[in-house]
Amino acid sequence: MEDDKNDYNPEEEVTTGNWNTPKIELKEVEIRTGEEDESLFWSGRSKLYRWVEGEWKERGLGESKLLLHKKKGIIRFLLRQEKTLKVVANHYIYPNKSYCKLVPNAGSEKIYAWTVKDFAEEPKIEQFALKFNTAEAAKLFKQKFDEAGQVNLKLLDDNGQLKGKVAEEKEEVKKEEKKEEVKKEEKKEEEKKEEKEEEKKEEKEEVKKEEKEEVKKEEKEEVKKEEKEEVKKEEEKKEDKKEEKKEEEKKEDTKEEQKEEEKGEEKSKEDSKSGEQEKEKEKKKEEEEENIKREN
Repeated sequence: MEDDKNDYNPEEEVTTGNWNTPKIELKEVEIRTGEEDESLFWSGRSKLYRWVEGEWKERGLGESKLLLHKKKGIIRFLLRQEKTLKVVANHYIYPNKSYCKLVPNAGSEKIYAWTVKDFAEEPKIEQFALKFNTAEAAKLFKQKFDEAGQVNLKLLDDNGQLKGKVAEEKEEVKKEEKKEEVKKEEKKEEEKKEEKEEEKKEEKEEVKKEEKEEVKKEEKEEVKKEEKEEVKKEEEKKEDKKEEKKEEEKKEDTKEEQKEEEKGEEKSKEDSKSGEQEKEKEKKKEEEEENIKREN
């Protein structure tokens, strides 16, 4: 192990390997701007200002456009910052009492201002001013802006929404509401099914409980019965023991009686034997007395 450590050199030169620069395949990526379905109605380089806190503040410099939608026919105003391409203004042109009325700003023929509900970020009422390099460019912008307004008046409602779009949105809302109703009904049905399943489950659980209780009851009854049988057996054993004891006592008594009888018989035999002996003695005595008498 020590020799391996001494042989290791972290700065050893690498002399083998593939040193060719790897080939990198670059694929073309399509970038969508949201303008693919629109054609250019007008465009011009200009600087946009926005009225904020009592003064005009620069919003962005770039190519401002009026874009005509190829299918819907609606025209919108769009301006991107030329350096960042960030959208700084995006709205339909729908002239009415409050919105999209171009007026010269500060008496200048190069600047036109208007108020509108803009959608560049979140929907918000904005006051814009657009500045051009020449009065002619500004005049052409006003002409095209007003033309766009007349085109859009036929397509927009009083709220600046596409009439067809509003109808579509209403239809979409109805569809969504219908979907929600269907979902609610499905949810109710599902809940009912779940409730029924839960009830069935509870019933099954209740039946199981009852069956278990019945089994327990039967087991208890069986245990009680067995206990009674055991008690009965014990009592019978006790009775049997008592009987056996009585029998033993009877046998003992019988033995005692037999012993007494045997003793009595032995005594009787002894008494009779003693009587016979006495008789023999008496007889011998009488015979001796007879003999004495005879001799005298």
